[in-house]
Amino acid sequence: MSPPLSALPAMHVHDSLAWVRSACIALIALVFAFPALAEPGRLRERLTPEVMAVVSPGAERLGMEEGSPPAIAVFKGDKIVAYVFSTLDIIAAPGYSATPFDVIAGVDLGGRITGAKVVFHQESMIVHDRVRERQLDTLLAREAGRPLRGGANALPPDYVDGATISARAMRAAVLTTAGLVLRARATRTAATAVTGPTPVIAATPETAATIATVPTLDLESFSIRSWNDLLAEGDVVRRRVTSGEVATALADGGAARARLDWPLGTGDDLYIEFMTALVSPPAIGGNLLGLLKFEEYKSQLPIGAHAIFVASNGPYDFLGTKYFLESEGNRFDRLRVIQDRNTFGFVKDDYFFATPIQEQQLAGLFALPANSGFDPLKPWRLEILINTAGASPLTVAFGLDYKIPDTHVLQVPAPRALKPQPQPQGQPQPEPEPEPTLEPELLPPVPAWVEAWSDARVNIAILAVLLSVLTLIFIFQARLARSRVAHRFVRTGFLLVVLVWLGWTANVQLSIVNVLNYARAPFNHAGIGFYLAEPLMVIIAGYTLVSVVLIGRGVFCGWLCPFGALQELLGQLSRALRVPQWNPPVALEKRLWMGKYIAAAAVLALVTTQIDATGATLEIEPFKTAITTKFTRAWPFVLYAGAVLAIGLFSERAYCRFLCPLGGLLAFLDRLHLLNLLKRRPECGSSCHLCERSCPVGAIEPTGAIVTAECFQCLDCQVEYYDERRCPPLVRVVKLRGEAKGLGVTVNNA
Repeated sequence: MSPPLSALPAMHVHDSLAWVRSACIALIALVFAFPALAEPGRLRERLTPEVMAVVSPGAERLGMEEGSPPAIAVFKGDKIVAYVFSTLDIIAAPGYSATPFDVIAGVDLGGRITGAKVVFHQESMIVHDRVRERQLDTLLAREAGRPLRGGANALPPDYVDGATISARAMRAAVLTTAGLVLRARATRTAATAVTGPTPVIAATPETAATIATVPTLDLESFSIRSWNDLLAEGDVVRRRVTSGEVATALADGGAARARLDWPLGTGDDLYIEFMTALVSPPAIGGNLLGLLKFEEYKSQLPIGAHAIFVASNGPYDFLGTKYFLESEGNRFDRLRVIQDRNTFGFVKDDYFFATPIQEQQLAGLFALPANSGFDPLKPWRLEILINTAGASPLTVAFGLDYKIPDTHVLQVPAPRALKPQPQPQGQPQPEPEPEPTLEPELLPPVPAWVEAWSDARVNIAILAVLLSVLTLIFIFQARLARSRVAHRFVRTGFLLVVLVWLGWTANVQLSIVNVLNYARAPFNHAGIGFYLAEPLMVIIAGYTLVSVVLIGRGVFCGWLCPFGALQELLGQLSRALRVPQWNPPVALEKRLWMGKYIAAAAVLALVTTQIDATGATLEIEPFKTAITTKFTRAWPFVLYAGAVLAIGLFSERAYCRFLCPLGGLLAFLDRLHLLNLLKRRPECGSSCHLCERSCPVGAIEPTGAIVTAECFQCLDCQVEYYDERRCPPLVRVVKLRGEAKGLGVTVNNA
């Protein structure tokens, strides 16, 4: 027989430890039950008959995996008709999770997708969900026949219910990777058409011009390489400058005591370590920025323009401040590029922020217009300028020489090439290799986040109205709380809208998953597109962050959380049906509060340290089951979510109060809040305990103080605060007012 609830505080420590031990064993088993991460390479081994039936139906045979980016030629007869590739092998794009997915797809020589199928992913809203797995397979299969220029009758990303970001990311990865594969082969076909061995051209001085070639930058090839690889191969170069070197240069210029924007250290102290690279080749820019972000940036550059990458660490800021000032021409005064006799400066419009990687503290891209005279194939020099202040300013320059490595230079036919000599009679004419027809200048697809915001226009407007209403509720909460009926009508109505529209219709349920993804994004070189990939979620996250700092945790947990709304609405129903309610004693409740902090710490530690690389522990949140998928998941998940909601029928919002990891994180941040809008009186807690007893979540202490980290801002206490028939101090005031009325004395409320 289980012990009574009143005996829980006295349970033996051994029993608690046994429970914790069992929970840990179960957690470890759950973590190891999830599949391992996918590894790139060996595409042929992943091309099972099931995959090929979707990706390239009708293929007669396959070639070898080759090229950069790597792909496998698909043959019909003796002719190449398409190429099969893997997004994991080429761009390793992540979806909503930090783990890159693997979609195998094909593209024909006319620039149309032949098919696509996901073979690995760890998208939290889809993994182990048979319904959404089938929806995702259908959405990708419908990409067959889609031209890279768009226009096919493709399914919308929200076809995969509750996983729009993941679906959109996979589709964008397929289109981007297909373009890379096809354009690279078109470029190489043109570059090697006259440079390979051929028996039909006579080796005479006259025909030597036939095979003359000129160097050109390889703007198509791409393969994944690490930061160390880029440094080792000369794709990125760097230089370290110490305070001693700067002091020596200033002394040589006669300005040893000059004042600098950033003071010098001593001797070998680092002043700046700066790095640079030409980002125009995808093999360099795609690895520095991430290929999807690189393609997006390249699409914004005018045709023929180039860009360089500049990054640094150390105290000296190479950006400076003058580019903010119109009086200074919005120019950057701390760096320039020199090539031959040309000097290239930059202004604000040339600059684009880049996410720092590795040890970098600051990074940016600087565009060079097509008509600037810059030649990407010739050596050039980046100079970091250190300027002194005062009546006689002095500038000292520290340079870093750069030349594009030969691996990024192709040999293409010279503009004027003679036709080959006719072949001797009787010798068979070799059949020319088929050439992809996709134009190399094809622009990349519209960025996924732009498409997401465009598609969500109506929902964004509805959400803006919803958040405006919530803001007005808090601004005028004193007026609202004066009417018990109005308060109950507004709160219940708002929670219904949050549950039905925000949660079950728009599938916007902020969770610890979002926090982890946002926190890890900079370390995964994610750009602004990642943060903007889900418009409604990023708006809710921003509103929550601001409200936590201003008012506290309760704005989101009490008003904007669909799962919290579901719990509270079910709680209202249970109380209406007179279901017995249980609130733990104060001492036990404070111990139970620690559960959500422990859950938050455990999830953050296990996932961020890669102990739980698959994020299995995130299933402690029933949000995905109850809100995003509306209980259409495997029975263990539904059973868990149902159990959590069932407990809430007997204890108000038990999950939110005692176990929610997101609630634990927000409660921890609640310590930062600036405003206390909930009013109290001196009598609260000393002679009156009305609000304490009426608080549904036990967030008011016997002293009358409100524990804001545990408060859901439901305003129930404020309704009691303004109720002249229930609040003892107000009851006394009303009584005194009645007695004083006959005496002509005015008595105001406290």
